[in-house]
Amino acid sequence: MINNIEVLINSWLRDLILWGPNMEIYITRNDMLTMTGAAAVGSGIVNLLGATGDNICLSNFNTDVFTMVEGRQAAAPSTSVMERLVYGNRSNRKRMAILLYVMAEIHDLLLRHSSCTYRELYYRNIYLPCNVWQINKAVEDVASVLGQTPWNMGVFGTGKGMIAGPLFIHMNNGDIIECNKTNTPTMIPPQFTHIDHFETTAHLVLVVEKDTIFKKLIANNIFSIMQGKLILLTARGNPDLSTRWLLSKLVNEHNLPIYMLADADPYGIEIMLTYRFGSKKYSQYAHQLATPQLKWLGIHPSDITYNLQIPQEILSEMDYRKINSVMRRNYIPEEICRELMVLQQHGFKAKLDNMSGQNFALFINDYIINKIKRQVVL
Repeated sequence: MINNIEVLINSWLRDLILWGPNMEIYITRNDMLTMTGAAAVGSGIVNLLGATGDNICLSNFNTDVFTMVEGRQAAAPSTSVMERLVYGNRSNRKRMAILLYVMAEIHDLLLRHSSCTYRELYYRNIYLPCNVWQINKAVEDVASVLGQTPWNMGVFGTGKGMIAGPLFIHMNNGDIIECNKTNTPTMIPPQFTHIDHFETTAHLVLVVEKDTIFKKLIANNIFSIMQGKLILLTARGNPDLSTRWLLSKLVNEHNLPIYMLADADPYGIEIMLTYRFGSKKYSQYAHQLATPQLKWLGIHPSDITYNLQIPQEILSEMDYRKINSVMRRNYIPEEICRELMVLQQHGFKAKLDNMSGQNFALFINDYIINKIKRQVVL
């Protein structure tokens, strides 16, 4: 990877001198779950086509997701979306400069066997006026060029996941992170690829959508009720990469059953689906980030009509649009589609945050425990 970065930087600088404002870059992305199209450009070779049309073999990069040319467009996967950058354009010129800066920083990280966060990359930049979003986008572009993930290049997001229960996380450097202090949950390490293995006596994992419910479960003695055999985890909303990666590795390493507790609304259901199937953005890395073994414990929309003592809210227009959007995805299981239809027809949603303290204690024993025992899950 280091050699590829060096070749790419040198080639860009050389061709910038040769072609000046006429230099063009085409960034091609493929959002398909199965990457296709390498044959169209020939065995992973990225081509530079100069103004004369001469074909210059650059290096063995991953052209499934990135094709770069000068002067005219090279072949690209038929399912790709292509973006054209021209050095003569001011905004494009700035973006190319940010790409070069990010590549140089990643090159330095790899040489030093180090790592950093996206935000650290932003603060290290003292030369280019840009924002965090532009740095993040440049990292994703460089990852596409190299056929790598940002985390394999040493760039990580800021972790936000929390975990508690009988678990010891063994890191590559010999450090051990103890997660068994249930009153003070442990932050999931953002540098997740540094995790070597796990040690646990747990019998199952319970993933919770929100940190408010995570804390409520701890306050209501969920660990005592489950006899200390439970690992509790939350990403505090939409799951970040470190939480998803850790969950997938933990479940696969120890073959643990895993359940998800989320609100009975379209956004809670979508978060559950992200844990189970992964996200479109990182679909090509679903084998590392998705946990298809995950079972949806609740709240199911079909449960709302029962006596759960949860205040209900009317679905908004945005909620209806989200329901329709999720139902159009071709990988959604039929039983989950049925629950989305129930939600749509009922016209109301239910959030666990709205449940009173007394009812929540009953909810743990009557709903969570019984559903796990009877395996009333989707």
